[in-house]
Amino acid sequence: MYIPIAATVQPQINAAVAGVVRELAPAVQRINYEIAQDWSGQWAVFFRVLLSDEAASRSRLRDVATNVVWRMSEKLDLPSLGLFPHFDFRSCSDKPNK
Repeated sequence: MYIPIAATVQPQINAAVAGVVRELAPAVQRINYEIAQDWSGQWAVFFRVLLSDEAASRSRLRDVATNVVWRMSEKLDLPSLGLFPHFDFRSCSDKPNK
């Protein structure tokens, strides 16, 4: 399926992702994303955030996750681009072995 919005916003998203990973490393190891329709049919960007095990600990997860969402929102005005953001956080130890 061709997603017209994806072609125009990917450079902006790539730059924002690289900036957030650089600013929040080593807590944030990697951020991948996909642009697709969500369950309601609305266009969305699904961010998959890989955190260090320490950042994903019970005592730090809320602060780190909030910081990731805040910084991504600061760098990208996704609603004006017609995309709704979704975030999924995992730790390195949760990552499947492939």
